[in-house]
Amino acid sequence: MAAGGMAVNSEARLWGPFKELEQTVQAAIHRKLPDAIHDLEIALKKHKPDFIALLKNPPQNAMYRSAVQKATKEGLPVMGDQSKQTFSSQFIEEALILSDLFQMSEIAAVELLMAGERQQPEFPGLTRGLVAVLLYYDGQKSLVNSLRTLLQSREGRMWTMELTPDLSSMVNQYTDQLIQKDRLINTILDQLNNMDFTKEMDRLQKDRAIGPPKHKKQVSDLYKEIQIILADCLFCLATQQPLGKADTLRLIQHLRADNSMSADGSLEPVSLCLLMTLLYCFDVTLLDQEDSRELLQRLPMMTDPNYILDIHQELRSGQPWSNPGLKSVVLLAWGVTLRQLNQYQTPTGVNGICEEDELVIDEALDGNVFHFLKTAVVAVPEFHKEEYYLRKIHGLVTDFIFHMPLRVKELRTRGDEAARIAAAVQNNQEPPTSASHGFQYLMKLIGDLYRTDPLGLQLSVEYWCPQDNYGPHETTYNVRPPQRQVSLYKFIRLAGDLLPPPLYVPYIDMLIGLSSNPQSAHYCFDLLKVNGMGSGGPASAVSWYHIFVSLNQYYTSLRREVPSSQDMHISVGPQGPHHRGITPQELEGLVCVLKLCRVVSENNENCRVAFCENQQWQVVVVLFGLLTCSIPLYLKAEIFRLLAAFGKTPDIAVSLWHTLESSQILSTVGGSSSAQGGIQVELEEVEARGEEFPMTRAFLSLMDSLTDIPVPPGLGAGLRAPGFQPYLEFIKGCVFEKFYARSYKIPSEKWQVAADSLRILCKLLREYEVVGEDFVEDYVEVQMGGVVPVHKSPGYIIMLHMLKDSHFLSTVLRILDDCIQQLETYKSIPGQESLELAGLLCLQLIETSLEKSGTFLDACRETGASAMVSAMDRLLLSINPRSGKADHLVNITKFVQFGQPLPEHAQSAMKILYRVCHSAPVQVALVNLFTANQTAHLELLHGFVDCLEVEEPEQVVERTILLPEDQDDSTEIGFIRNSTRQFLLQALLKSLDQTAPNLAHLLLGFDIRKSVSKTLLQDPGILGSPKTCLHAVLSLLERGVGTHSGPSCLRDTPRLAELAYKLIYLLAANKETSTPTLRYLRTTRDFLYRQLQHLPFTQQFYKRPVMIAQSWLMKLIAIELRLTALNRQRSHTQRLMRALLDDGSEGHSVFQPMGGEDTDLTYDRFTDQSAQMSYLSQTTRPFRSRQVRRKLLGLLDEVDFSQRYPPTMHLEFFELSMIEQAIQSVETKTEQDVLYCDVRRLHRVLMNELNNVQGNIMVTQRPRVLEEVENILQHVVRRNRIRQELYTKQQALEAWRQVTEVLLTACPEDLLTPEDRQTVLFELLQELQQKVTEDDALTELTAPVAGIILTLMTNLRQCFCQEPVTEDDPSTFLSMLDATPGLGQTTAWGQGSGSRTQFASSLQLVLRGVIDHILLSSGGQQRVRANLYGALLYYLQIAQKPKSLTHTDTGVLGDGVGKRIMADAHSEYEQLRRENVTTILSYGDNFMDMVCRDACDGHDVGRMLALSVLDTILSMDKFQQWMTFMSSKGYLQHLVDSLLHDDQQLQTLLSATPQLRVLYIYLSKLSLLTRVAESAVGAHTLLQCGVMQRLAGCVFFDLRPDLDRVSEEECDEDFLPSPMSRYRQLLFASLKFCLAILTSLGIENQDCGNQVLQFILSHGEVFHGILRDRQLNLSLPALRELALTTAVLARANARGIPDAEFDDLDPAGIELKGQKVRIERQMLALMPKYCMCERINKQLKVLESDESSRKKDLSSELAVVFLEVSANVTSYCRAIISTSGPTSQVCRVLFRPSLEEALAKDLASRDDASFMSSGTIQAPSLGVVVYQLRQCANHFMSVYETHKQHLRKLQSLADLSTDDLKQFSGVEEKISSHQRQKLAKTRLTKMVRYKEEQLQYFAYILENCLFMLWRHLEYYLIHCVPVTQQSSLYQTQARRQTQLRRLQDLTGASRSSLVDSDSSSLPDFDRQLMMGVTSDEIDMLKQTANSAIHDSLL
Repeated sequence: MAAGGMAVNSEARLWGPFKELEQTVQAAIHRKLPDAIHDLEIALKKHKPDFIALLKNPPQNAMYRSAVQKATKEGLPVMGDQSKQTFSSQFIEEALILSDLFQMSEIAAVELLMAGERQQPEFPGLTRGLVAVLLYYDGQKSLVNSLRTLLQSREGRMWTMELTPDLSSMVNQYTDQLIQKDRLINTILDQLNNMDFTKEMDRLQKDRAIGPPKHKKQVSDLYKEIQIILADCLFCLATQQPLGKADTLRLIQHLRADNSMSADGSLEPVSLCLLMTLLYCFDVTLLDQEDSRELLQRLPMMTDPNYILDIHQELRSGQPWSNPGLKSVVLLAWGVTLRQLNQYQTPTGVNGICEEDELVIDEALDGNVFHFLKTAVVAVPEFHKEEYYLRKIHGLVTDFIFHMPLRVKELRTRGDEAARIAAAVQNNQEPPTSASHGFQYLMKLIGDLYRTDPLGLQLSVEYWCPQDNYGPHETTYNVRPPQRQVSLYKFIRLAGDLLPPPLYVPYIDMLIGLSSNPQSAHYCFDLLKVNGMGSGGPASAVSWYHIFVSLNQYYTSLRREVPSSQDMHISVGPQGPHHRGITPQELEGLVCVLKLCRVVSENNENCRVAFCENQQWQVVVVLFGLLTCSIPLYLKAEIFRLLAAFGKTPDIAVSLWHTLESSQILSTVGGSSSAQGGIQVELEEVEARGEEFPMTRAFLSLMDSLTDIPVPPGLGAGLRAPGFQPYLEFIKGCVFEKFYARSYKIPSEKWQVAADSLRILCKLLREYEVVGEDFVEDYVEVQMGGVVPVHKSPGYIIMLHMLKDSHFLSTVLRILDDCIQQLETYKSIPGQESLELAGLLCLQLIETSLEKSGTFLDACRETGASAMVSAMDRLLLSINPRSGKADHLVNITKFVQFGQPLPEHAQSAMKILYRVCHSAPVQVALVNLFTANQTAHLELLHGFVDCLEVEEPEQVVERTILLPEDQDDSTEIGFIRNSTRQFLLQALLKSLDQTAPNLAHLLLGFDIRKSVSKTLLQDPGILGSPKTCLHAVLSLLERGVGTHSGPSCLRDTPRLAELAYKLIYLLAANKETSTPTLRYLRTTRDFLYRQLQHLPFTQQFYKRPVMIAQSWLMKLIAIELRLTALNRQRSHTQRLMRALLDDGSEGHSVFQPMGGEDTDLTYDRFTDQSAQMSYLSQTTRPFRSRQVRRKLLGLLDEVDFSQRYPPTMHLEFFELSMIEQAIQSVETKTEQDVLYCDVRRLHRVLMNELNNVQGNIMVTQRPRVLEEVENILQHVVRRNRIRQELYTKQQALEAWRQVTEVLLTACPEDLLTPEDRQTVLFELLQELQQKVTEDDALTELTAPVAGIILTLMTNLRQCFCQEPVTEDDPSTFLSMLDATPGLGQTTAWGQGSGSRTQFASSLQLVLRGVIDHILLSSGGQQRVRANLYGALLYYLQIAQKPKSLTHTDTGVLGDGVGKRIMADAHSEYEQLRRENVTTILSYGDNFMDMVCRDACDGHDVGRMLALSVLDTILSMDKFQQWMTFMSSKGYLQHLVDSLLHDDQQLQTLLSATPQLRVLYIYLSKLSLLTRVAESAVGAHTLLQCGVMQRLAGCVFFDLRPDLDRVSEEECDEDFLPSPMSRYRQLLFASLKFCLAILTSLGIENQDCGNQVLQFILSHGEVFHGILRDRQLNLSLPALRELALTTAVLARANARGIPDAEFDDLDPAGIELKGQKVRIERQMLALMPKYCMCERINKQLKVLESDESSRKKDLSSELAVVFLEVSANVTSYCRAIISTSGPTSQVCRVLFRPSLEEALAKDLASRDDASFMSSGTIQAPSLGVVVYQLRQCANHFMSVYETHKQHLRKLQSLADLSTDDLKQFSGVEEKISSHQRQKLAKTRLTKMVRYKEEQLQYFAYILENCLFMLWRHLEYYLIHCVPVTQQSSLYQTQARRQTQLRRLQDLTGASRSSLVDSDSSSLPDFDRQLMMGVTSDEIDMLKQTANSAIHDSLL
C-alpha cells in the first residue's frame, strides 16, 4: 500500500484517467472506431472500481499526509521517474487544503495540484489551486458522462445506437453487473441525495476555492452538469427498460422527499429528470405493439407478480410528499397505466388493483395535477428541447383523454357548473387552483404543451382528423384514422360546444397551442370555419364568422362613440371611458382570438390569404379601423402582431403598406397639425408614462414583417416625397436612439425594444446596395404645391449614420459595451436574451457597415457628395466615453471569448476583426490595445485559442465558391463555429502581410517587444509561454497523425485544415517568422516528418477535397528541404529525402503509421555517416525488389490531368449569348485569382429580368421559366466547381514541382548516389510524359509540366555529364553511361553491353516522350514548346562527349586498359547519338517541320531554342537528312534571307537602349548556319543561297563603336553588355561562320574564298580598323577580334589567284588591288608586333603573379589568343610566299634582308606608336622572323615543362597537399574537401588545355617561320641579284615579277576606295619593293647570318 500507492501519478488519478476513459467510450460508441473496442474493454475493467464507488474520493491517510508534509525535503516518488520529486512548502500547503476540502487522499491532492500547474496555460488568470478545483469536477463529470454513454448504448425499447453485436453484448453485460450486482441505481440516488449545490458552493467559498466570476460559473456549471448527468443515467436506464421493483420503490421514496423547486415555481432539472424516469417505469405503450411479446418479457410489471401490488401500496400509502404536485403527477401516470393494464392479461392478483384506477385518477385530479403539469413541468425552460420528456407528457395527456373519456366529461361538467356559479355570484373569489377548474387547466396545459415545437415533432397533429369530404367512390381508398386520433379530435370538438365564458379563453389557448405547425393550423382554420356555418346557435361562438362579426361590431360601436377621428388618436389608458361597450372579459377574449388568428396565419400561408381575401369578414379594414380608435394598448399591440403575420405574404404586404400609409397611424404627411395623433404621440405620451411599450414593440414587429419585401417605391406619393424615410426616422430616431432615455417597468423590455428596432435596421442595411443615385440630390413635386427633396434609400441613411461620429453609432457601441460588461459578470439578468440579441445585431450592423464601407466611400468620392463620412475602422478606434479609452475594438473582440454560449456573436466579432485587419494602422492600434493590459491580453488570447479548439465537424454542403466576405445564412451551431475559426485563420493570414509587429505575430506567440525573427517558440507553460493560436493550429493538424486514418482534420474540418496548412506555410515563407517557426516545427514537434508519413492524402478516402491542403504542406516541405540543406542540417534533409524517395528496396518500409518505428532510432539511422553515402546506396544487390511506390510518384498520381466539363446549356426562354453576358457581368476573382461567378448576384439579375417582363404568356409560363433559371444556376455552380478543381490541380502540380526541384537541385548531391538519382529522374520523367500524352489531358495542366520536364532533364544531363573527381579510375566515364536505371551496381567495362541496351532504351523512352509532348503542344502556348525545346537540348547534350574525353592527352592513358576504356566510352557516345538520330528521324517530316517553323517564326525565346535544337540535331545527323529537308523546303533559304531582314533591328542594337533579343536571335541563326557550313554540302548550299552576299549587304557591320579600351573589359561583367561587346558578339559569330565555310570547302574552292573576301572588303573600313590594332596593353576582347579577323584573312588568302583575274585595269580591279595591298601591308605590320617579346612576357607575368585566380586564368587565355594572332599572321605570310611560286627563285619576298632584330633582346623599341607614326613604312626585316623563331623555341620548352607538371598534378589530384588544393581551387573560404577537389580539378584541366593550345601554336609558328626563313635566305643568298648588278631588262622583268607576286592573292573588288591615314606611304612601300636589294644589304646579311642563325637555335 505504502510503496505502490504513494507514487504520484503525473496524470492525476482523479482527472487524467477519467478524461481518457471518456474519450475511449466516445470513440467506441459514438464514433464507432473499430480500433477502440479493445481499448474500451481494457478501460472498463480498469475503471470498474470507480463506477462501483461512484464519485467517492480515495480516503485520507495519515501515512500519506506525513509523507506529503515531508516532501519539501525528502520528495515523493513519481510514476515512471527514477528519482523523487521535491515540492515547495506553499505547494504542499495548497495540496493539504485541497485534500481537506474534498476529503480525498493527500497523494491524489498532490497529483491534482500538479495537473493544475501543468494545465495553467489553458486557464489564464487562475492559480494552480483554482485550476485543480476545475480539474477535480471535470474529472467527475467525465466519469459520470462515460457511465451515461454506456447506459445509453444498452439495448432497449426506445432507441438504438447501432453498435456491433460484440460491442453491444459487452456493454450490456458490463452494465448489467453494475446494476444488479453492484446496485448502481442506489449509488446514484445516494449521490443525488448527498449533492447540494448551495452547500457545495458555500464550502468552496469558505476555503477560497472559488476564483473570479468566470471560475465560479465554470465550477457551478460543472457541478450542476454532474447532477443532471447522474439523473440522466437513471433516465436512460428506465427509458430503455423499466427499473425493477426495488429500484422503482427506491426512486419513489427519493421523489417523495424531493422538494427542489425553481424561483418561478417550476421543477429543478434533476427533479424533472427523475420524475420522467419514474413515468417511463410505468410506461406500458409496448402492449399496443403487435410484435411485443418478446419485449413484454422484459417488463417487470408483467414478470414480477408483486410489482403492481407493491407499487400501488406505496403510492396509496398516504405518506405525505414534500411536493404534493409530484405525487399527483405520479398518481395520474399510475392510474392511466392501471387503466391500460385492464385490457390485457396481467399476473394473477392484479385485476383487483387495476379496478382501482378510478380512485387513483380521482386522487390525482384532486391534487390539481394538470395545473402542476402546466406550471411546474411544462414551464421548465429546457422542457420542449427534450424529445422524450415531451413525448412522455404528450402520451400521458392523450392516454388520459383516450382511455378515460368519462373522467374528461366529468371534468367538463364540473367546469361548466363552476362557470354558472361564478356568473350567478358576482365578484366570487374562488381559490385560484380549485379542483373544479380541472378542465380549464387541462386545456391550458394542452395549449402550453404544444405551443412551441423547437424539435419539429408536430405531436399536435395527432389531435386533428381530416374532414370526411370524400365522395362515395373514394371511400374504399381512404384509410380510416386510428381510434385514438378520432377520440382526440372528438375531444377538441366537444370541448368547444356550448362553452361558458370562463372556459372560452382556455379553449382558445388550447387551439393556439394545437395550431403550432402548418398542418395543425390548417385543421384549426377549417374547424372554426365549419363552426361558423352552423345554424347560428351558441355552438358557433367559436368560429371565424363570430369572431370577425364581433370585431366589426366593436369597431362600429367605437366609431359612434368617437366624435372626430382626427382628434381621438390617443387612448386615455387601459381603464378609460371607451370601455363602456365591452367588458374586460370580452377584451381578454378579443385579445385571445386575435392571438389565435395570428398563430394560424403565421403557420399557414393559405389561411393568411383566406383571412385577407374574405370580403364578408373584411379583416384588414376592421383591424386598421380599430387601430385608429381609442382602444387599450395591448389590444392595439395584438392587432399589429396579427397584421405582421398577414404581412408574411408579399402580395398582402404590399396592400398593407398602402393601407398603413393612408390610415396615417404613423403620421408621415405635413406639419405639426397632423402630427397631433398617431403612434408616435402614443409612444411619447402614453407608453413612456406607463413605462410599458407593448404597442411600440408590436408596431416594430409589423415593420419587420413588411420590410421583408422591398418597400413599394411609390409609398406616400403625391402627398409627400415617396419612400420609407418617415418610418425609418420613427424606428431610428424615436425608438432606438431614445430607448436609453426611457424608464421601464419590466427591465427586460428595454432590451426587447432595442433588439426589435435593431433587427429592422440591420435587415435594411444588409439588403442595401450602394447606387450612385443616393449620392445625388433630387427633388419631387407634391400635391400641396412646392418641391421637396427625394428621400434616400433607408440603407443609405443608416450607412451615413454608421460612418460618422453620430448619436446612432454611439448608441450601437454603448449597447456593445453594456452587453460585454454584463457577460463578464457571468450572471443572468432579466432580459438577458434580448440584451444578447441586441448585442448580436449591433455587431452585425458594424460588420455590414465594414463590408459596404469601401464601396460607399468610393461612391462618395466619385459623385462628389457633400456627406461627411469616415472609414468604419477609424471610427472603431475612437474614444469610448465610458472608459475613456479607445477600446471599442477590444469590446468587440471580447465576444470571441464567449464563443461557447454565444457562437453567433463570436462569428460576427471575428468577421469584424477580419475586415479591420486589412488596414495597417489598425494593426498597430490592435496590437497596442490588446497588449495594454496583460490579464486582458491573456484572456483574449485564450478566447481565440478556444475558438480554434471547438470540436465541431464541418457540414458537407454542395455550394458555390464563396468569398470569405460572403454572408451565409446557415444558422447551425456547428457551421457558425467552424465559420468563426475559419475567419480567425483568414484574419491571421491577412495580418501576416502587414509590417511587424502585427496581430498575427501577437496571437501566434511571437515576441513583439523584440525582433520577431529572434523569437524562441515554446510549448505552452514552458518558460511561462501561454497557449497561442499556433499551438491550437498545430494540435488541430496533428490530431490523428500516427494512426492508420491520418490527420483527422482533413475528414472533419477540411476547409479549416486547408487554411491551417496555408498559415503554417506562410509563416515558414515569411522572412521574419520563418526561422522560429521551422525551428519549433522541427525540434519540438517533428511536424513535417510525421505529416509526410501520411502523404499523399488520397482523395477517395475523403468526402471533400484535400488537394489544396496537401499542396500547402508540400510547399512547406520544399521550404524545409531548402533551408535545412542551406544550413547543412544533413540529418533533417536526409530524413525528408528518404521519406519522399524511398522505394522500399532496402527491405524495410518507411511508413509505419501505428508508431511501430521508433522516431529516435530512425533519426540515428538517418544520421549515420559511416557509409559516406545516402540510404539508397547502402546495398549493391544486383536486383532490387520494389515493394513501395516512391512517395514522390504517389503524390504525382493524385493529380488527375483530365477534367470533366458541364454540357452546354439548352435554353428555351433565355438567349444563350445574353445569359453568357450576364454570367460574365457577375464574375469576380477570389484571393487566389480563381475566376468564379457570384451565383446570388446572377440569381438577382435573372429574377429582375423575369419580373420586368409582363403579359399573360409570362403568367402561364412562369413556373417553367423559374425551372430554367434554376437550371442556369445549377450550370454556373458546376462551372464554379470545375474552375476550383482546375485551380486545385494546378496548385498541387506547382507544389509537387517545388518539392521535386528542391530535392534535385538544392539538396546535397552526396545524399543521393548518381545511379539512384538517375533512377528517380527516369521514373519521374516517364510518369510525367505518360500523364501529359494521355488523350484527355488538359492543356492548363500539361503546360506547367514542360517547365518541370526541363528541370528534370537538366538534372539528368548533369548526372551523365558530370566529370569524376579524380582521374585514377577512368572507368567512371563508362560507369555513368552503364548505370542501368533500377540497378544498384556499377558494371565493369567488359560486362556493360546488356546494361547499355537497357540504359539506351530508357533514354529513348524519355526522348520519345519529349518529342511526343512537343508534337502535342503544336498550336498551344509557345512557352510550353520553348521549355520542351530546352529539355530536348539538355537531353541531346547527354550524347555529346565531355571535354575530358575530347581533350584528354592520349599519352596520359598509354596503350593499356585505359585506352580501351576510352575507346569504349567514345563508342558508347556514338551509339547513343546514332540511337537518338534514329528515334528523331522515326517521327518523319512532322517533327522536322514543326522545329523548322518554330525556328523561323514565333516567340524570340522559342525561336532561339528551336534554332539550337536544329543546330544540335544537325551536328548528330551524319546522313544529313535534316539538312536536306531544310534545304528542300526552303527553310535554309528563309534563314539566309532573314539576315538582311534582321539588319535594321541589329543597327539599333548599338544604341543606348538595345533590345538584346535581336542579338541573341542573330547569334542563334549564325550558330545554326555555322553548323550547316561545317559540312561541304551545307557550305555549298549556303553559298548557293547567297549567304555571303547577305552578310556583305548588312550595314550593321559598318557601325563599329570606337570606345576607350580600358573601360570595355569592365562593362563585360554587367548584365547589359557594352556597345563594343555587343558589336563584337555579332562580328565574332559572322567571322566564325566564314571560317567554317572556308574550312569545309578547303583551299581548292576559289569561289568560296572570293565570296569571303568580298564580304570582308565590302566592310573594309571596319577590318582595316581592326588590323590597324592601336592597343597599347593586352586586351582579351580586342585580341580575340584580331585573332578571328586574321584567321579569316589567312584562310581566305591561302589560295593562289590567277593572273588573268587582274589583267584588265578596270576601276573595280584597281580598287580591289588597292584594298588587297592595304590589307597585306597591315598584316605584315602585325608581324613584328606579335612576336613573343619581353614586353609581352612582362605584362603576362604581372597578371600571373596576381593573387586572384581570375587574373591568372586571364594571363593564360591572353597568351593563347596572342599566339593565335601570331600564328595567323605567320600563316598569312607563309601563304603569300608559298602560293607566289614553286621555288625560292620565283616566289615572292616579304622581308628585308636584315637580321639586326634577330640579335636584339627585345622588339619593344618598334612599338606601335613609333611604327605607325613614321612617314614611310619599310617591309619588316628577316630579323623579326628569326627573333620570333628564337622566342618561340625558348618558350616552347618552358611551357612544355609546366604542362607536364600540371598533368602530373591532375592525375594525382587526391594526393595533393592542402596548400596546393587551396592554390588551384582559388577559394580561400571554408568549403568541403570534396568541393575543393572538384574546383581544383576544373581549374587544372583548364590550365592543361591552355598549355596544350600554346604548345600547338608554338609548333605551328616555328614551322611557318622556318619555312619563310629558308625561302628568304635561299633567295637572298643564292638567287638574288643586287640592284647594282642588274641590267635594265632584268629590272623591268623583276619589277613585273614583284608586282605579280604582290597582287597574286587578291580577289574581288571593294565597293569604294578605302584610304586610311597611312595611304601616303603606299607609293613608298611599292617603290621600296620594286627598287630591289643593294649588295651592301646582302653582304650585311651574310655577315650577321652566322651569328644570328646558329646551331643552338636550330
